[in-house]
Amino acid sequence: MSALLTSGDVLSAASETNDHQALTATLFLLVVLLTVGITFWASRNTKTAADYYAGGRSFSGVQNGFAIGGDYMSAASFLGISGAIALSGYDGFLYSIGFLVAWLVALLLVAELLRNSGRFTMADQLAYRMRQKP
Repeated sequence: MSALLTSGDVLSAASETNDHQALTATLFLLVVLLTVGITFWASRNTKTAADYYAGGRSFSGVQNGFAIGGDYMSAASFLGISGAIALSGYDGFLYSIGFLVAWLVALLLVAELLRNSGRFTMADQLAYRMRQKP
């Protein structure tokens, strides 16, 4: 009979779950508030589109490298690639290599052209090439 759960065990498990949910919600709200606060703080220094897209051209090479690396190594990339490996095995790993190579090709071919033209997005570049106002 000791293997059966008593009502006290069920209630303590339920209260423990509620404690975890409260902690999770609190941490989530803390991250959201911190993100909104940083956004408002950074928006005070942004006056033009160049300030927004290029950070006012005030980033060092190391800072820019961290930003590009963080963009590539996002949570979606990690979760997607680990899921592909879990489902497909070695083929999923090869998919991740293809993703890296395609990202580097796009970075080297597209980013240089955008930088040389003084545009920040593909839409800006297409509007410039088609001679249309954005």
